[in-house]
Parts: sequence; C-alpha cells; structure tokens
Amino acid sequence: MASPLILVGLPRSGSTLLSRVINESLNCFLINDFYYLQYVESIDGYRRRDNDAKAQLVDFVVKQIRNRTRPAALEDEVWFGLPFSEVQLQAINEFAERYKAEPVQKDWAQVLDDVMTFCAELSGKPIWGYNTPQDYLNIDAILEKFPSAKFVFLLRSPLKHLLSYKYYWPVIPKFRNERGRYHPVVQSLAWKTCVNTYLDLKQRYGSDRFTLVKFEELLSNTDHVLTAISQLAGLAFPTVDISKFGHNSSMKKDDQGVKVLTSLEETICRWLTKKERMALSYESLPASKKASIQDVGDLMITTGRNAAFYLSQFISSKDVRKRVLRFAKTLSSA
Repeated sequence: MASPLILVGLPRSGSTLLSRVINESLNCFLINDFYYLQYVESIDGYRRRDNDAKAQLVDFVVKQIRNRTRPAALEDEVWFGLPFSEVQLQAINEFAERYKAEPVQKDWAQVLDDVMTFCAELSGKPIWGYNTPQDYLNIDAILEKFPSAKFVFLLRSPLKHLLSYKYYWPVIPKFRNERGRYHPVVQSLAWKTCVNTYLDLKQRYGSDRFTLVKFEELLSNTDHVLTAISQLAGLAFPTVDISKFGHNSSMKKDDQGVKVLTSLEETICRWLTKKERMALSYESLPASKKASIQDVGDLMITTGRNAAFYLSQFISSKDVRKRVLRFAKTLSSA
C-alpha cells in the first residue's frame, strides 16, 4: 500500500487552505474535503468486497475529484485545488470504467489506493493524500490498511474555533438549516478530544508519523509550516504565496465586531480546554466578563436547537449514529 498524507483535525481550522497549499507542492496530489471513509461506512463498505461496492466507491472518488477541480475562470481558489483539464478528467473517467469492469474484487482501501495512485500519476506527482478533518476518529482503521501513512493535525485557538463554527452555519445560505450543529460545549469537547488524540498518537508512534500545524502559524509563518510538512512526508515546495488563493470563510475577519462569543460561551471554552491549551502551548485565554442572564438564555436556545438537530440526525442517519457513538467513546477514554 502507498504512504498517503492525510490532513485531520477539526472543521473551521484552515484545512481547506492547507490542502490548497499542499497541492502547490511538486510531489503531492491531495483532495480537499474528501469524506471517503464516511461514504465507505454509509454503504457498509468496510465489510464488502463485491463489485457493486467497488463501483460505488470508484464513482464516489471520481465525483469528488471533479467537484474539487479548479474551474478555468475562478477568482477565489482556496477551495478548489486540483488542476486537471477536461482531457485529464476524461482520462480519469475512462480509467474508472475500465477498473469497474475488471472482475477482481477489491476492498475499500485497495480501491482508494488504485484510483488515487492513477490520479496522482496523471498529475505528475508520486504521493497522494486527502483532507477529511473528522478522520482523526478513524486513524486506527486507516493505519490498519496504510501502516506507513503520515498525518497532519490542524488546529486553531479554541475560542477562534468556536467563533468560526458559531457564525459559519447562519451566514452561508445553503448551511443555515445546519446551525444546530453549534454548541460551545460540543465544539469545546471536540477540540479537547482532538488534541488528546493527537498527543496519544504522537506518544505511540512518534513525531515521524504525526505533526501538528496551528492555523495561526500557517498564516503568520507559512515557510516554517511547510518545512515541518516536508520533513514529515518528504514534500518539496516552490515559493508559496497563500494570499493569491483568495479567502474562504475561515480566513475572514469579524464583520465590524458583530461576530462575538458570549461571556458564558468563553467561560465554558476556557474551562473545558485548559489542560489541552497548556499542552499545545496556546496562549492563556483572557478573562471574560461575568455571564449575564441574557447569556444563559442564549445558551438555552442554542442547547435546544443543538439537541433537536442531533436527535433528528441520530434517528434518521446511520452514519451520524456511528459518528456520535465513536466520538462519545473517544471522549470517555480521554
């Protein structure tokens, strides 16, 4: 099996930007927001080796590649990192059809390796990889099939993470119905769990398999971050100017101070993440003002919306049930 490079961590932490930067490397082909393992799980693909499952998995990968390929005329390039031409996309389609027609059965990992290796070679790069933040919960499954895989954990300051998450759902029209995902306790615990997962894995496997990238450092000291990734995965980078890619919502500044956390949300975050912030040498968070009655009311509304959202998802989605249970298991063992 190959030695892929996989970006994990938390949403709203700059993984899209880092994916775009890595695609500037001379030797790594990487798909942003891949969510392949989530699809594998949705079709019970961990246990299946039949041709129908193989075809479904191949079609999913090809669809993601086409969706992540940069259009010819595009002002904001952050989200789209793949440079394939229409001729190359057609070559990928033809490879996929030949691959599906072969009678040889393949498991999810072999399908992934075969298709991604073809696409990497087509782009002139020997290494393939992908970005799926939540795959920090799937690292054991990945390492079972790709024992030499390398992982980059991407995190940002917990308060900034909360702030970005809180205002992502309401302001992006197509995601407004998903604003119930936000809750200061849920996101703070996710940050805490992700950090503990990284620290545990680094202790078990050493720093030659895992490295941490702070979003703040990616913006302020890009060359230092790229050097660390180069040392981890053997990537070679030309001079990279991240300002040329445009800006996605993780990079936008607050709109005239409107985007704020309440004092109660800040207090929750500070209390839940204290140990992990110290472990990663994040700055101590400034003391917030005393929580008000309005803060409590806002939290109750957020809690009700969050509970309703995840209850409906838990009931209707097998994938969400598995993810919630896996997260709870990871949290309880932290």
